[in-house]
Amino acid sequence: MKRSLFAIILIFVAFAISAQIRIDTPEQVEPSDTDDDQMPNVMLDWNAVSAALNYQVQLSEDAQFNTIVIDSVTELTSVKSSHLLFGHEYFWRVKAYDLNGNPSFWTPTWSFTTFSQIDLDKPNDGSDDEEPDVELKWKNRVSSVVITGVEYFDIQIDTSASFNSSQFAEFSTNGTTYTKTMDQLLFGTTYYWQARAMHGADASEWSDVRNFITLDQYDLKKPTNNSSDQDLNVQLRWDDVSGIHKFDYQVDNDPDFSSPDMYVTDTFRIPAQDLKFGITYYWRSRGRHDFDTTMWTDPFNFTTAITVELDEPENGIDSVSLKPQLTWGQIEGVNSYEISYTQDETFTDAFTEFQEADDDTDPFYNIIYDLEANATYYWRIRACTPIDTSAYSEVFSFTTIIGIGINDEYFSNSGINIFPNPANSEVNIQMSISASADIEFTLIDLVGQTLISKDLNFTPGLNNEKVDLSNLSNGIYLLKMKKGTNIYTNKLIINK
Repeated sequence: MKRSLFAIILIFVAFAISAQIRIDTPEQVEPSDTDDDQMPNVMLDWNAVSAALNYQVQLSEDAQFNTIVIDSVTELTSVKSSHLLFGHEYFWRVKAYDLNGNPSFWTPTWSFTTFSQIDLDKPNDGSDDEEPDVELKWKNRVSSVVITGVEYFDIQIDTSASFNSSQFAEFSTNGTTYTKTMDQLLFGTTYYWQARAMHGADASEWSDVRNFITLDQYDLKKPTNNSSDQDLNVQLRWDDVSGIHKFDYQVDNDPDFSSPDMYVTDTFRIPAQDLKFGITYYWRSRGRHDFDTTMWTDPFNFTTAITVELDEPENGIDSVSLKPQLTWGQIEGVNSYEISYTQDETFTDAFTEFQEADDDTDPFYNIIYDLEANATYYWRIRACTPIDTSAYSEVFSFTTIIGIGINDEYFSNSGINIFPNPANSEVNIQMSISASADIEFTLIDLVGQTLISKDLNFTPGLNNEKVDLSNLSNGIYLLKMKKGTNIYTNKLIINK
């Protein structure tokens, strides 16, 4: 009896010792218990156990582990799943084994659910004015988790919310592409679309359906509506709509477009053609591709330049060179300019010459023969094309210089001397007078613009005044000195 009791005690002690040395149970890390929106290739992860040789992990479709998906033994502390069903609840647990093959207890059973559908991103639901090659985009995350374990995506698009019309189309992309660019959608049409994730074992639910409306017309840009004084080759510009293959545009002087000129281009900007001066034009555009055409844009209008605007010599200026340069504002798209100048305000006996136009160069005309000194001239210009001629510009006048030299005894008797000539950064004015005098000094360029104007104060005897030229460019200038009605002029060359 005592021996039996002793044996029982030994067995109890052995079991107690065995229970005390059982290896620790691992601690699960992720996915956390009851996590949702997990990927179909979710990683099962747990913390390492000291003295563990390996681990057994089980993944099941039920909490009783009757439908086991993964039953794996590994030396690692994680196992990656694959091809899990979408929108499905799974259960998992882990236990450790020591060097002698003794197991720990199973961890608590944790559960998680895979994501059931993906989320659409762009275009926004209900958006309008989408281009015919709109990019459909869905999110690369479900909640905050990046999508993995997906082999491809299916996309459906249709003009019917039931996805059963003749316009229905279906596409697939690989599992790391989250966009699909459409091609030649109909204009002004409501489209519905949805997407889902796929792998070799399952497909997710379709996403929520979104809709958008493609544009039915676009907007004109330039020239702005009701603009005036436009060049004859004014650039017509409208919205750059992606997915449109050709643009039609019409130009007419009738707002009802009763007899428009019709053009076709594959770009969104084009120089106007065959315009006339001082005409109000109406224009509009539409786009098309192989399957559809937009509505015409709302029309704009613009008015072309009536005539040329003169620049220099300024109107009414005097002391202009005998060989002045005439300049005026550019009208792009013209072929030539007609230049007329005369001493007769009626232009009955005007000298007229044509000069070829160049859109890349500011227009000018050099009078090559000396004009009459101290004479008033009138000049005007008009622009020409093969189909039209502008009205004449406003008439400008200028008066030429009196002439190089001394026209009275005052400056002649002063022994005036201008040096150096050519000058560099300054010029000296030397003269001898018998009484104090304030003399007006002026330096003028060849188109009659006054560049320097100042009073020089001379005292009795020999005077030498310096005039700073450092801010002037190289060229030929007219130096003019005046005391009352006494005038002295001379040509001054600056050469730095």
